[in-house]
Amino acid sequence: MRIGQTSAIHFASQVISTVVGFLATLLIARELGAGVLGTYSLVVAVVIWLQVIGDMGIRKALEKRLSEPGSDGPYLAAGAAVQFGLFAVIVALVLALGDAASALADVPMARVLGPFGPAVVALTGVSLLFAFLLAVLRGQHRVHVAALLDPAERTVRSALQIGAVVATLGLVGLLAGYALAGLAASALALAFVAGRPERPGREHLGGLLSYSQYSWLGGLTNRAFKSMDTIVLGLFVTSELIGIYEVAWNVASILAVFGVSISQALFPEMSRLSSAERSATVAGLVEDALAYTGLFVVPGFVGAALLGDRVLAIYGGAFARGHLVLVVLVAARLVYAYGNQFVNTLNAIDRPDAAFRVNGAFATTNVVLNLVLVARYGWLGAAVATTVSALVTLVFGYRALAAVVEVAVPTGEIAKQWIAAGAMGLVVAAGRALLGGSLPVTLVLVACGALVYFAVLSGLSERFRSTVYDNLPAAIVGGR
Repeated sequence: MRIGQTSAIHFASQVISTVVGFLATLLIARELGAGVLGTYSLVVAVVIWLQVIGDMGIRKALEKRLSEPGSDGPYLAAGAAVQFGLFAVIVALVLALGDAASALADVPMARVLGPFGPAVVALTGVSLLFAFLLAVLRGQHRVHVAALLDPAERTVRSALQIGAVVATLGLVGLLAGYALAGLAASALALAFVAGRPERPGREHLGGLLSYSQYSWLGGLTNRAFKSMDTIVLGLFVTSELIGIYEVAWNVASILAVFGVSISQALFPEMSRLSSAERSATVAGLVEDALAYTGLFVVPGFVGAALLGDRVLAIYGGAFARGHLVLVVLVAARLVYAYGNQFVNTLNAIDRPDAAFRVNGAFATTNVVLNLVLVARYGWLGAAVATTVSALVTLVFGYRALAAVVEVAVPTGEIAKQWIAAGAMGLVVAAGRALLGGSLPVTLVLVACGALVYFAVLSGLSERFRSTVYDNLPAAIVGGR
């Protein structure tokens, strides 16, 4: 299957799950309030961070080794053994922290680690299992299968949580929906895994550990980008503000889905090409990735600036307070999307040491800035800290990759996207000035803006037109 088509499958499935997730978050916010949403977000943030301990780079190392020629069985067994051992460490850690948290009942984070300790352990176990199986599928070049399973899990989760809200099960229902969806998706993912575990040798365990000693920080960086701000906010602000912040983050994340799709589709292919020492082809794939990473985030940034308050108001009037935070977070997602392409390539070409240094710079910047800026400026400080950290990834990632691979940044294509987004912005701004900002008008302006953006971009970019045509299904192309 073509890389473009794999990316399209991943993107389309992500969009579907995002729409369902949007409806679930909307219902939770309206029916249960920002406080419950904030508490749920804190629980999920803790689970996300515990997954860093439960990963330690093993999943990325397993994905890398499975993508290379050779037998999969020994690596499957070695990876599963290490994964189980790390989960045992997590169980002990949560039990220990739960006892200590009882003395800090006034801190939102402590209330998560205390009474919700068993739920945190269960959700972490399910999440680790599913993430492990997805890494196996991607390593076995079944990216298109993983691309469908990941959003399918989130779609089922959202559907179950919607049912829990309707059934008035509250926060417990939300957590149960999370766990059940993960278990169902894991069972389905297991059915697609090729081969069976075989007795590993020292070389197999060594192959995983030699790669993971650097790649673990990549997992930490990814988690820090997604939830460090939420963790720190849990120390300084109320659950209501955390709930609003999470909604703004989720809206910003929707726009970055396509860039994530590109990264996941390219990793195994670049890994294979790197093993065959085809660096020129790898460089071409990097250029293609950069050309389309901002395809949706660039117009999304313009749209967030012009319509962000009305989009957030869909969740409830109080959520419109997060407009400025939303704009800053979209900027963060845009910058990080480009930087992540560089880091993803470094990992794919077996340079986890270089990726380690980039991720180390990001993690240090992210932690320090979040602690300093959140304490001083609250949720806006968290958004700024995330954006500055993303800039660090972009700059350091480019320099690290350029040292080993010739990187050609397609500035012309990126500029055309900004020009098209500018034309879209003029139409949207004029429409809002003339028609107001009601919900029906907002939805119409979003649709019209998208049409204008892609129409202008199609007229400006021959590369975009060719890419769309090349990745259309054969039945459609053949009918022309």
